[in-house]
Amino acid sequence: MKIPLNRAELVEKWGHFRFTVICVAMLILMLVFGYQIARFEMDEGAKASASESESVAFLAQQNKTLKNRVSELQVEAILADNSVAAMKKSLEEQLQQNRALEDRLSFYQRVVAPEVTQDGFFIDGVQVAASASDNRYRLTAVLLQQNENKTILKGELGITVRGALDGVPHEVSTSDTETFPSGPVKWGFKYFQTVDLEFTLPAGFVPEQIIFTTDVIQWKTKRGEYFNSLNWSDVFDSPVNAGSQDA
Repeated sequence: MKIPLNRAELVEKWGHFRFTVICVAMLILMLVFGYQIARFEMDEGAKASASESESVAFLAQQNKTLKNRVSELQVEAILADNSVAAMKKSLEEQLQQNRALEDRLSFYQRVVAPEVTQDGFFIDGVQVAASASDNRYRLTAVLLQQNENKTILKGELGITVRGALDGVPHEVSTSDTETFPSGPVKWGFKYFQTVDLEFTLPAGFVPEQIIFTTDVIQWKTKRGEYFNSLNWSDVFDSPVNAGSQDA
C-alpha cells in the first residue's frame, strides 16, 4: 500500500473538504495540547514558587527563633555572671566575717582561757596611725595577762621609739614629755586594759622600732619584767598581734 507523501496526493485521496477538516482538527489538537502543556508548566511554576515561599518563610521563622534563643542565652549568661559575682562577693564578706570572729575568739581565749595560751603579761593589738597633725601619731594596744588564776597586776609601761634623725641614730621615749606629753602609761587590771595615747616625733625623724618595757607588780611585789621590741613597719597603720617576752 502506497502512503501519500504530499498535500496533492492527500487532497486527491481524501478530497479537499476532508483534508481541510483533518488539518483544522489537527491544528485544534495542537492548540489544546500546547495549552495543556503551558497550563501544566504554569501550575508547576506556581507550585515551585509556593514551595520556595514556604521555604523562605520557614527559614525566616527558624532565623527568628535562633535569634530569640541567642538573646535568651545572652541574658542567661549575664545573669549567670551576676550570680557568680554576687556569690564571690558574698563569699569574700563571709571570709572577712570569719576572720573577724577568729580574731575576737583568739582575743577572748587569751583573756578567759589561758590554758590554750602561754602564761604571763603581754601586749596585744599594737597599732600606730598617723594623726591629722604633722609628725603626730596615735598608739593603741591592749594589755593582757594569761594567768589561770587572775589577780590584779600593776605597773608603769615605758615606750621607746628608735630610729634615725638626719641620718644619726636617735630615740625618743615616754620620759620625754615633749614627745609623750602623758609620760609613761600607768596600768593596773585583772583581765585586760586598753591603751590609747598620742605622741609627736621630731621633724625629720625616721622611726624603725617601737619598744615596750614594764615591771610587773603583783601584791606590791615585783613579779617580773616585760620587754618587747616591734618593727615600726609591722605596726604602723595596721593591727599586729604582739607576742610577749618575760625576762
